[in-house]
Amino acid sequence: MIHDSVDKAKKGGGCPSQGGDMAEKQRQEEEKIKTSLSKIKHKIFVLSGKGGVGKSSVSANLAASLSKKGYKTGLMDVDVHGPSIAQMLGLTELLNISENQLLIPKQVNGNLKVVSVQALMQDKDQAIIWRGPAKTGMIKQFVSSVDWGELDYLIIDAPPGTGDE
Repeated sequence: MIHDSVDKAKKGGGCPSQGGDMAEKQRQEEEKIKTSLSKIKHKIFVLSGKGGVGKSSVSANLAASLSKKGYKTGLMDVDVHGPSIAQMLGLTELLNISENQLLIPKQVNGNLKVVSVQALMQDKDQAIIWRGPAKTGMIKQFVSSVDWGELDYLIIDAPPGTGDE
């Protein structure tokens, strides 16, 4: 019995009490990520080794420029240290959820859709105190759980390199 549990854990089945549920959830999430990203032609990460250098400004301006040129563009703000994209673009409402439990991006113009961590918080001044695994999980969930549809570009405003995610 113990050897079976240890063998299962070694094969990626997680801790014996989980019976492989965690590995299956990870596999399903990775499959959702692949499916979501397969509908997006170009993915651009805007990142830096430190905060306060203008990543969000570059992300917002790049996304706005691409959308004005006629490209279907998504802008994803996963900077949990200081999400600012929603505020920059004047988005104040919370995100809606589709019938199939996917986040629906906010439409800024005919070609630009936006998702921000800030749009998930009811209190915009609320501090987010998450550590690496929680932040990494949130970023993965954003990628896998947003109904972007078909996009030419997805611009991702990443957290500063000073974070542990």
